[in-house]
Amino acid sequence: MQHFWLIWVISVLCALGIIPIQFRTIRQQVQLQAEMHPASNSKVPPVPVMAALTMIQTCVILAIATAAGLWLLPATELRLFVLDHWSSGAALPFSMQSFWAASLGSGIAVGLVVKWLDRFFFQPHMTAKRGKEPISSRLLGVLSSFYGGFCEEVLMRLGVMTVIVFLAQKLGLADTAYWLGIGVAALAFACAHLPANFMTYGKGKVVTLWTLLLNGIMGILFGCLFWQYGLEAAIISHFSADIVLHVIFKKSRK
Repeated sequence: MQHFWLIWVISVLCALGIIPIQFRTIRQQVQLQAEMHPASNSKVPPVPVMAALTMIQTCVILAIATAAGLWLLPATELRLFVLDHWSSGAALPFSMQSFWAASLGSGIAVGLVVKWLDRFFFQPHMTAKRGKEPISSRLLGVLSSFYGGFCEEVLMRLGVMTVIVFLAQKLGLADTAYWLGIGVAALAFACAHLPANFMTYGKGKVVTLWTLLLNGIMGILFGCLFWQYGLEAAIISHFSADIVLHVIFKKSRK
């Protein structure tokens, strides 16, 4: 359970950074709900209350994912290579040059690939937007990148992937356990983006495929990095990809 407080506190701080995005998202959900079911609008709690409850829930889930992941890491041979190296002098199975090249390079590359696929294959077929995008500016894009890079990796890779790998290894699946963990975590990561995209574009086959495919590609990459280079590499790669998608190529909207 070494590093629990460090990882959890940083993840909570990153989660707090997206409060403005949560306010916009919750307010939009309330508005859409009111349009669809006007009679139920009076039963909805105030937006600040819903945002506070959401943040508390997020902090609790992050604590569970962090604790479960760190507890099971030794049994799975998944590691926090760089953090262990800096804190206790543990040997690294790779050079720091290769670590940074794999982390930053893969994040930038997958961000560019996903942006290209989105622009040329999906956007021409997307339905008209039902609502405003929660990430409406580059500043919110930066805050979202910290949340995605740290919080989502703690939840999906340290949490979900580690648990799946542990259970699969107990079933005797050996190296197949890692691929199963990578796949399940990537699918969970992609599915977690469906509600927000449905809220913006509405439900449809194109929106569903767009969400699952593009996020699935990134999820598989981050899982492979966690396996080979440690959670830190997955965090850096995810952050870099989000900076490409939500900051560099972001068109600010009011």
